[in-house]
Amino acid sequence: MASKHAAKTVDPKDLSPAWKVLQMKLNEEKAEKEKAAKAEKEANPEGSDDGFTKVQTKKQKQKMNRKRRAQEALAAASEVKRVHHDIPVVIEDSERGELTKVIAIDCEYVGAGMGGTTDILARISIVNELGKIVYDKFVKPTEKVTDFRTAVSGIRPENMIKAIPFDRAQTEVSKLIDGRIVIGHAVHNDFRVLKLNHIRKLTRDTAKCTILKNMANHHGTPSLKKLAKEVLGIEIQRGEHDSITDARVALRLYEAVKKQWEAEIKRYR
Repeated sequence: MASKHAAKTVDPKDLSPAWKVLQMKLNEEKAEKEKAAKAEKEANPEGSDDGFTKVQTKKQKQKMNRKRRAQEALAAASEVKRVHHDIPVVIEDSERGELTKVIAIDCEYVGAGMGGTTDILARISIVNELGKIVYDKFVKPTEKVTDFRTAVSGIRPENMIKAIPFDRAQTEVSKLIDGRIVIGHAVHNDFRVLKLNHIRKLTRDTAKCTILKNMANHHGTPSLKKLAKEVLGIEIQRGEHDSITDARVALRLYEAVKKQWEAEIKRYR
């Protein structure tokens, strides 16, 4: 004999529509909770609360952000057309210009010490945003020169006859770059030999620009020569280097991707 308290079997067909909806929602909530619990267990099987999972998640997010930035830079680079600007490149263009808000800088070094491996400032050139020369002077070495590196630097002993003292060059350049956007290639090296610092937000280094790297299909640190060829379609440094030419090329590179570069800087600062 069946107990009077035995549960009755209810045919789903006999349930009211409202009850059916409620039952479906309860089942869905139960399934979601089970799914979440399973995911948490898989992420942290031992139930550890040592923060390892959080650190791992943070690293994954950072990796994804870096990947996203690289993809955005590549997309921006693909939209940039190779434009030949009116900025003069050849050294024969010796026209002087006024100081502007944006300038480009390049230095030539000679070598000191054993084997001439120590970089010593010997020439510094600065051009304005139109590529016109605003500063170009030879600088007396602060140490005994053991290698003029003429094949690359273009510097010769006779250039030192009318060279100015290092302290004077340092002071003059410091005043010129103050408060201005300074463009250069591996420009930190120029600041190093000048023994000067410049505000990071006002520094544009073409050797570190992701957009330019992607345009040149280069993942490391591209040379100025490579960027000039791949991005601007011009050949430079086929012999002795010239600091005016190199400063102008760095300026051209900046102008070629200025819109995308400045937008990228604004986005991540």
